[in-house]
Amino acid sequence: MTNDNFDELVFGGKDAWFIEFYAPWCGHCKQLLPEFKTAASSLQGKAKFGKVDCTVETTIAQRFGV
Repeated sequence: MTNDNFDELVFGGKDAWFIEFYAPWCGHCKQLLPEFKTAASSLQGKAKFGKVDCTVETTIAQRFGV
């Protein structure tokens, strides 16, 4: 997700979202990835999943205190 599409995707509809705010170099983020993928697969059709690279999308990261 990017600053250009985040609000439209997340706030523009009625879907529930799980957003992973991550940094590519972060060890905890890397450990979370398999669980995030499992959850996305398990909840397909019930919730939407997205990722925000906080090293690139700094505006979104700042908005949410990441």
